[in-house]
Formats: sequence, C-alpha cells, structure tokens
Amino acid sequence: NDPLKTRIYTLDNGLKVYMSVNKAEPRIETYIAVKVGGKNDPSETTGLAHYFEHLMFKGTQQFGTSNYEAEKPLLDQIEQLFEVYRKTTDDAERAAIYRQIDSISYEASKYAIPNEYDKLMSAIGALETNANTSMDRTVYIENIPSNQIENWARIQADRFKNVVIRGFHTELETIYEEKNMSLTDDNRKVYTTIGEVLY
Repeated sequence: NDPLKTRIYTLDNGLKVYMSVNKAEPRIETYIAVKVGGKNDPSETTGLAHYFEHLMFKGTQQFGTSNYEAEKPLLDQIEQLFEVYRKTTDDAERAAIYRQIDSISYEASKYAIPNEYDKLMSAIGALETNANTSMDRTVYIENIPSNQIENWARIQADRFKNVVIRGFHTELETIYEEKNMSLTDDNRKVYTTIGEVLY
C-alpha cells in the first residue's frame, strides 16, 4: 500500500537500491546512504564521520588531481606524520611534526584540483550536490538529468571505491567553522541534545 510504489532491489554486492518513479521532470533525485555516522566515531576522534563526508568530495586517483603518481608519495608521508603526531605527547615535538605536515601538504596541494567533483557533477547537469552526516548515517545527494544516470553511477563508483584523502588538515578549518556556526543554532542544539540521549 505504498503510495510512492517504491521498489527495493538488493544487488549482488549487498547494496540496496530503493526506486520510486516521479515523472514530473526528467530528473532523478539520488541519495547514497551509508550506515555510518557520529555514533561510530572513535571516542578519541569525535566528528570523524562528518570529516570523512567532506573528504569524499576531494577526489580519487582519476579526478581531483593533476598527477596522482607524483601526489601519492606526499599524501603517504602526510598520513604517516599524522600517525606520529597522534601518538606524540610533547608539545614542542607535536608543533615540529605539524610544521612538517603543513610543508608537505603545501607541496601536495600543487597537484590537487579543487572542486573537480562539483565541476564533474555540473558537467552532467547535476543540481543540489550535497551531503549530510547524522548520528547513524551519512548521505550523499545529487539531482541529475535522467539521461545521465550512467555517467553519475561511474563517478560515484569511482568515488566510493577509490577515494583519495587529500586536503586533510586544511579541511579541518571548514569543519571547525561549521561547528562554530552550529553553536548558536537553536535547531542544532535540540538535535545535539536528542542525539546525546539516544546514542
């Protein structure tokens, strides 16, 4: 008795597809929902799910970079240094490690192509590119022309299978700014309080 006549398919890889037809416009509203949210964050790194949501827009080996082969060794160094930074307790040592991270990140940024994902989506006619993270899920949203479903699916498959973590420490500033803005938002305060009780 579903008025939307939703059809549910389970693919061989376990992915569930929910499909409901609306012929008002020749467009498809897409939502890719992942069952990971704030409740899955490690206690020592709260906000990680939301942070990863942002990093999913930074690209793959195929897009978001002008030369992945040259960029990869730098990204690997940054990852290794962050592991050392995380385990280091001495403030002076941490500051020195962070300066190294900053320096190598600057070199890596020379290969990054900012906003290339958004440009790819615009090129296929996508609107309303967005994402959100809640306590129990992360959702990636697009509104695409119906004749672009194959291009959209190829880009999403690449993004979900081959995401490259770039712009790691600079994206923190964006997350901090979002958090600061939410501190004065009454709706966000209610949502946070409910989340603390439920999760």
